[in-house]
Amino acid sequence: MIDRKKLAKLRELSGLRYRAAQAEMMALLRREEGLRENYAQLTQSKQSQALAHRAPDDAALAAGADIRWRQWVDQRRATINAELAQLLVQKEARKQKLKAAFGQDQAVNGLQEHHERLQRRRLRNKENYES
Repeated sequence: MIDRKKLAKLRELSGLRYRAAQAEMMALLRREEGLRENYAQLTQSKQSQALAHRAPDDAALAAGADIRWRQWVDQRRATINAELAQLLVQKEARKQKLKAAFGQDQAVNGLQEHHERLQRRRLRNKENYES
């Protein structure tokens, strides 16, 4: 026979583990969204700057600042891509952890529901036997 208190505690723990796995995944998703947004902004800035009409006597153009800025943008985008690649690997691992936590939570919930149905059935049988 399963101890009801232990089963309730197990259900609580499995729920906590599942919610923690969900929170970890949400944090990774927010980080991914931020990286993708940053990348898109840099790409848009670079495209806008490339389309901007500059006068031949523009000081930034003459000093080579525009070239250095474009190099910085390319370097930053490469860094973001590397971070994004690492994050996607972490995300896949967290996805597996989340699936496992969900499965365990569902199993424990099912076990508790089964236990409660058995208890109700036993109680009905006992009442029917005594009447």
